[in-house]
Amino acid sequence: MAPPTYADLGKDAKDLFTKEYNHGFLKVETTTRAGEKEEVEFKTGAVHTIASGRMAGNLDVKYKVPSYGITLTEKWNTDNMLGTIIEIQDQFARGLKVTLDSSYAPQVGKRTGKVKAEWASDSVKVNCDLGLDVGPMLNVAAVAAHQGWLLGLQTSFDTASSRLRGTNVAFGRTGHNYTLHSFVNDGQEFGASLYHRAAPNVELGAQLGWTVGDQSARFALATKYCPAKDLELKAKVDSQAKVAFAATHHLSDQLKLILSTQFGLNTLNEGGHKFGLGLVYTQ
Repeated sequence: MAPPTYADLGKDAKDLFTKEYNHGFLKVETTTRAGEKEEVEFKTGAVHTIASGRMAGNLDVKYKVPSYGITLTEKWNTDNMLGTIIEIQDQFARGLKVTLDSSYAPQVGKRTGKVKAEWASDSVKVNCDLGLDVGPMLNVAAVAAHQGWLLGLQTSFDTASSRLRGTNVAFGRTGHNYTLHSFVNDGQEFGASLYHRAAPNVELGAQLGWTVGDQSARFALATKYCPAKDLELKAKVDSQAKVAFAATHHLSDQLKLILSTQFGLNTLNEGGHKFGLGLVYTQ
């Protein structure tokens, strides 16, 4: 099994802190599939921002051609942005995926694009992407794995000035029920995370961070508890005394309802509490 991408290092802990927390939004998502082999996927989403009253929506249509290793995705959102993603898997070389990601804003006539490549083996995964704009940035990342240990490196190269624009290093360990992750971003930001599945229905997570120049470090704790197969309860707290809760009720195998809230322990009497509601349907 190939190691994760650099962006997915520590993903278990990240998901514990971010997924299902929709406070401040009313959100509806649907994912459906069609075709004899379910080769066509339709994904829609609508988000209402409670504070501003703004409504945003998006529509994605994905079509797969497995015999040629091609996946085509067309995107549209209410900002009138059109996007096209073409992915080609294992056609140029085994383990190699090449992606063309482009977008177009017809109201202003602006086009952007990016070429991405990913190569994976059992012990190494390499990613790179290059923008198609003037003076593009070349981003390169690699992760190596050995007996549960992970080492990652990420850097960006400015082709216009021929200079490196930052180097990030990550180191971690993955076990059957835990994940440790640490990183250094350009020698300025230091951080670590821990994920532990303490029991079949209990998950625990912790995050630590410090930036050069800050007086104190940042930290956060999170947990997830599943008292029943159709109910998930989550909670988290951080060093700024912000507390958040989320509850997910699986109404059926395809439909789930998500309720979330966030408030500050230091500002309980000042208001500013956030609430969120989400409805997700996946076929």
